[in-house]
Amino acid sequence: MLTPAFFRIFNFAFIWYSIYWGVISSVVMIWVFFLLISPLFGRIGCGWFCFIGTTQDLPFGYSLFKQKKRKPFIWLRFIMPIGFLASSLTMFAIRLKNGEVESIQFIPNFFGTEFNAHYQHIWMYATLGALLAGILLEKRWVCENLCFMGSLSAIGSTYSRLLPVIDVNQCNLCLKCETVCLVNIPITEYVKSGNGLVTNSECLLCGKYVDACNKNALSIKFVWNRKKYCQNLKLN
Repeated sequence: MLTPAFFRIFNFAFIWYSIYWGVISSVVMIWVFFLLISPLFGRIGCGWFCFIGTTQDLPFGYSLFKQKKRKPFIWLRFIMPIGFLASSLTMFAIRLKNGEVESIQFIPNFFGTEFNAHYQHIWMYATLGALLAGILLEKRWVCENLCFMGSLSAIGSTYSRLLPVIDVNQCNLCLKCETVCLVNIPITEYVKSGNGLVTNSECLLCGKYVDACNKNALSIKFVWNRKKYCQNLKLN
């Protein structure tokens, strides 16, 4: 019930409109914050807060086209952030030249929670579009390949200290964790590597794999020093 009211505050797509209007709004601050903490907490913005991503998850398991386990298309990931930022900055520059905006302003509450007819339509189109993406493409294909915020978050989460950790002695390689994974991470490969640290930057820390594991072999932990963690495992 709260999603429509807070749609403009949490939906990162409104960063484009913030730049267009020359405003540092709450949505800019929120997602910049998620980017800044991604080297510590990983992609919690994508996994725990993203409206578009969560909507894509609704038809999970019932999509028409099944994904293969493969890495995102790097060329798409490179193009999307450039296109997103370049187009918004270009529009801001044009409007600045025409005198429609004077400068960049700090207005956190620029996008309020009122839900007029215009934003009702935007909310419906965004919801239906994300739902359709989930039905057709499965497992957040759009997030992995087309989302500029996902691309930027993945860079920081490469160094994340909040990680899925597998007890390699408990895991029986049943593959249930991979079945429920929202982004098709080959989790069992990290068991075969010997240390059980799932260091894949695509991980959304959704926790589905924890619930799916009958052996209680999976958990989400802070691992401050990956190298030391692996050395301790070898010693034990």
